[in-house]
Amino acid sequence: MAGMELFDFHIMPYQWVNDHAWPFPNDKWDREKGSKLYKDYLNQLEYSDELGFDGLGVNEHHFSAYGLMPSPTIMASNLAARTEDATIAFFANVIPTRENPVRLAEEIAMLDNMTEGRIISGFARGIPTEYASWSVPMEESRDRFEEAWELILKTWTADEPFDWDGEYWQYDNVYTWPRPYQEPHPQLWMPAESEESLRWAAEREVGIGSVFNSPQEMREIFDEYREYANEEGNPVGDDKFTVSRTVYVAETDEKAAEEAREALKYHYKNITAGVHKGATAWMMGDDEYDPEKEETYIENLHPHGELAWNFDFDEFADRGEVIVGSPETVAAEIERQYDVVGGFGRFAGQFTFGNLSHEKAIRNRELFADEVMPELRRMGQVTGGTAQTAGADD
Repeated sequence: MAGMELFDFHIMPYQWVNDHAWPFPNDKWDREKGSKLYKDYLNQLEYSDELGFDGLGVNEHHFSAYGLMPSPTIMASNLAARTEDATIAFFANVIPTRENPVRLAEEIAMLDNMTEGRIISGFARGIPTEYASWSVPMEESRDRFEEAWELILKTWTADEPFDWDGEYWQYDNVYTWPRPYQEPHPQLWMPAESEESLRWAAEREVGIGSVFNSPQEMREIFDEYREYANEEGNPVGDDKFTVSRTVYVAETDEKAAEEAREALKYHYKNITAGVHKGATAWMMGDDEYDPEKEETYIENLHPHGELAWNFDFDEFADRGEVIVGSPETVAAEIERQYDVVGGFGRFAGQFTFGNLSHEKAIRNRELFADEVMPELRRMGQVTGGTAQTAGADD
């Protein structure tokens, strides 16, 4: 298809935590509420397929009220049975902490066949809490990521069984069966911001994405990728770039702000900042979060965590991280960011956030699909279709 691809990216937040920090020791899991959340969230994604979204995004977090997907492959398999057309995109599997990357390669190959090629396989290094969850040293993250990446790709593509004697994983007679449906494997994607990650992705012609940055910061990141791709002799178009934003659409700007404000505050100040506070405690050498040291943790938050802790609706709207308003306002803001960023081929909207009700989350998607989506289809240039072969794009 030509034009921008539009995805529904769902983190599946838990909606009832209070004063906390990752891994939420002072809050209790409510089985009945949690079970209903999963049903609502999967129904929302299934409905987005019916509404005509090009793709559905899932991701991975552990021990966390921020996102209830410790296994994105389980979510993807459920969506494979529920949906007909939408691509199912991993945004992303955290491969450095995986005990067995070959098993993950097998599972993704299965899903690729079950969906007849509707899989995008995103891999990420992950945030500090993912390493704390599995007692994996954070300083090993890049080396583990690169080894797991190469192991998975070889598992998908090797013509015959092979042995793998790596630094972190060792196997004899590796050969996945089934093979991926897409040839030679699903389209690849990764988040990237640092020079090393951007160069690594550009060298391999892998698409990248950005979430928590302002449009101007994204422009700098994407331009750096373009520079490295040009050095490799592989100039890139919009299709290599994904932008993700939290989105809420209502009939008027005033109604949208009124309905979204408190859910956004919960999303950022409670669960997003809670993850950052827990990560900061771990990075400072504490075995667990100590409430008596909260002020110290807050003083040492990552800049994204500091913004979340001090959440201000107008500030987040001004920097473009949240897009809230009427259909006309939302479409215009996405187009503005497209121009500032210098183009992107995929927009991944987060249409459920914080403690937003199921009913509002459904209406949000309906208004976006009916009134915003048509305005965005003419933007961007994406090569191939939603279920495409990977040869040109990875």
